[in-house]
Amino acid sequence: MQHYAVFDLDETITSQGTWGRFVSRSIRHRPWQLIGLWARAGVGQMIYKFGSQERISVKRGMLRWSLSGQLRVKLEAQAAEFANEEVRSGLRPGALRQIEAHRAAGDRIIIASAGADLIVEAIAQRLNIDTVVCTKLAWKGEKCARYFGSQNCYGLGKLDMLQKCLETFDDFKREAAHITVYSDSYSDLPVLMFADKGVAVNSDARLLKVADVHGFETVNWSI
Repeated sequence: MQHYAVFDLDETITSQGTWGRFVSRSIRHRPWQLIGLWARAGVGQMIYKFGSQERISVKRGMLRWSLSGQLRVKLEAQAAEFANEEVRSGLRPGALRQIEAHRAAGDRIIIASAGADLIVEAIAQRLNIDTVVCTKLAWKGEKCARYFGSQNCYGLGKLDMLQKCLETFDDFKREAAHITVYSDSYSDLPVLMFADKGVAVNSDARLLKVADVHGFETVNWSI
């Protein structure tokens, strides 16, 4: 039986979210854009919370205020710098131990994140993880576009993208696979329920509330 270990990234492997911090960094020398970015993010979150806007719209608004129009080579350099800092001091100790345990057991390791590929893939590379499922940026020539290049890897969208990723492995058969999923967020409930073993990592209140109902293990990876 092939074993698969699927890790969320933000606040599961990392101790903080990556998207907001990275986009803020990308325009840190333009304070007027920072004000617009966070104003747009705040309004978007409120509209999303009350159900009249999809989650991707919040991220798309932030994208348009920050990364869009910037050169790919510049953003890739910033992503590399950001990833180096995260791996040096921004990861949960328990996550690193668990990744290494799965690697030692010969399990296939996957990061599945709502984050943008520019950031997620840079961090995954430094952790020697080859398989990444995440939200894709789009490019117009050598500049970042104002829209995303894939569906949002979030909620049911993440489950759909993960299943499609698994099906690309020649040896994958669901009935002959054991899948463990690690996440901090209630938004990953569809993926956790798809798994043979779900693990709630430093979980938010909503996930913690349903962990026992669904038989998820709960762990603290901060130490």
